[in-house]
Amino acid sequence: MAQILIFGIKSAARLACAYLRQDTSHEPVAYTVTADYLPVEKTLDGIPIVAFEDIPRSHPPSHHSFLVPMSYKDHNRHRAAVFNRVKNLGFEMISYVSPRATIFPGLKIGKNSMVLEGCVVSPGVSIGDNVMIQAGCVIAHDAQIGDHAFFGPGAVLAGLIAVEPFVFVGSGAVIRDQLRLAEGSFVAMGSIVQEPTEPWAHYCGQPARLWKGPDTSSRMQ
Repeated sequence: MAQILIFGIKSAARLACAYLRQDTSHEPVAYTVTADYLPVEKTLDGIPIVAFEDIPRSHPPSHHSFLVPMSYKDHNRHRAAVFNRVKNLGFEMISYVSPRATIFPGLKIGKNSMVLEGCVVSPGVSIGDNVMIQAGCVIAHDAQIGDHAFFGPGAVLAGLIAVEPFVFVGSGAVIRDQLRLAEGSFVAMGSIVQEPTEPWAHYCGQPARLWKGPDTSSRMQ
């Protein structure tokens, strides 16, 4: 059992707290946000809300671990930035796989990743660091998912897919087998992708078509 700090105070953070309490032996002991986002009320769900700047002193990494269950804001880069700040402070970061997901044994999963209820993950899949896979997704055999990706509820990835970092796949989207989703590509809800994507480009439709070209200003520096 670990004592867990959860970054955020909105719905994603509160859901993560509920999952940990229901499904694991971990104990959520505090929510944390940066000082400029601290609310007036300093408790939530029975645990304190602590300024992130104070965390190394009040909850040292020698006795606490972290979960950063944030959304895809700013094309997943905001979550990635917080993930890196937490890692650089020396905290261990946990991952969560729902016991109500169907997972083939031997799944490789990185730090600070979440696989929620109803997901099906087939043999040969690997999931990187800081990946959020929402309820009901299907990840078919030998899919390789890079860091900082986000999959909305009910997304379907067929077999032998390569997903590069910072990819977003919306709810109910379907990705054909043996494709590469390039870094930072964004697939809109309900789309059907039949061709490889371009980096930092947006796709929508059935079949999916490029509707916003690559944005070089969006790339990580």
